[in-house]
Amino acid sequence: MADNGDIGTSVDAPQKKGRKGGRQNGPPAPAGAEGEAMSKLTDQLMGNPAFMDALKAQLGGQLGGAGDKAEFYRSLPKQCKKRVGALKNIQLENQELECRFHKELHELECKFESQFLALCDRRKAIVAGEYEPAEEECDFSLAEDDDEDEEGEGEKEEEKKEEGEKNGANGDADKLADSVAAKVSLKDSEYDESTKGLPQFWLTALQNVNSMEGMIEEQDVPILKHLQDVTCTLQLEPVGFILNFHFAENEFFTNRVLTKKYLMKIEVDREDPWNFDGSEIFKCEGCTIDWVKGKDVTVKTIKKKQKNKKGGQVRTITKQVKAESFFNFFNPPQLPEDGDEEVSEEVAQELAQDFELGLFMKETFVPKAVLYFTGEADELDEEDEEEYEDDDDAEADYDEENDPDYKPAEGEQPQECKQQ
Repeated sequence: MADNGDIGTSVDAPQKKGRKGGRQNGPPAPAGAEGEAMSKLTDQLMGNPAFMDALKAQLGGQLGGAGDKAEFYRSLPKQCKKRVGALKNIQLENQELECRFHKELHELECKFESQFLALCDRRKAIVAGEYEPAEEECDFSLAEDDDEDEEGEGEKEEEKKEEGEKNGANGDADKLADSVAAKVSLKDSEYDESTKGLPQFWLTALQNVNSMEGMIEEQDVPILKHLQDVTCTLQLEPVGFILNFHFAENEFFTNRVLTKKYLMKIEVDREDPWNFDGSEIFKCEGCTIDWVKGKDVTVKTIKKKQKNKKGGQVRTITKQVKAESFFNFFNPPQLPEDGDEEVSEEVAQELAQDFELGLFMKETFVPKAVLYFTGEADELDEEDEEEYEDDDDAEADYDEENDPDYKPAEGEQPQECKQQ
């Protein structure tokens, strides 16, 4: 028997009168024998499952709610439902084929891994100052950059000329000030012409990631200055990947490599096959950081006063609590061993953000680190967003009346010909 739900309640609810002198909230109820007959008929209809299903379907169609979609399918003839079953079997085959595609894609990634890691080694050698690239290796430009450089040089020459004419004798003083400012800037950034490699390459790249803003705390910076390389290694079985953070010897911890492991599944859930969307991270594992005593930035010591309830004496106790730090990345919350045990909303959200960050590090940050070091990566993202915004604006501003290529659909009259 179908559930009457809210519809039955609303139909059966008595109509209330308004305040004295006000409008009645519904039509007046029939009086006498006619009213009793109407009430009895209503009760009979409300208890009829077929009538209630039909009423719900009718109301659902009128209101455009989700219920009318399910009712539509249930109302199909038996033979049509059988065809839908055949289509679902085809859809299931499609899901299985997509699953195979993603498995082979991961195998292909693993096949090319050694070549990608070789490029990472070359990058590391230049960043660390172990290898000085030849002049021809340093000569990099894009056609777009060349055009911009030519335009930029012309603009700069014109600006210098105008500035010189304007400032006259002050020009030499400005040049001296610019020279001093440039030297101060180089000194502050620890870069000059004798600099070996690219110091703080990875710290700068991490700080330039918009999505990681707020993760790197002030106390993390001195430690991350020792970060020499970040690499990603793939796993075939179990499917997954490992992020490796390579550090120089430092005063904070004894580890030379900190790791973060992500496990993935590429399979169609037979109980819920339609939600398959490729490879999916389902678990992550951090590592133990061997902190030097007193250097652990992931905890902080707080003092708290306690008062004895009986004697009234006050004592001060100290305890350690978790502190905000980038290095909490290596100590993620763990899922319960019992798969049936519920995960709190807070932990689920934290893990979802962690999985998203791990995938970003693998797919984007590690391979494109130089673009984050220069700040170009986020600029490209912003340009993409602006392009989409421009497309939206263009669509909003589109005027079919003034479009010479606009052709009305068959049977449609041009705007000026339509009847008012």
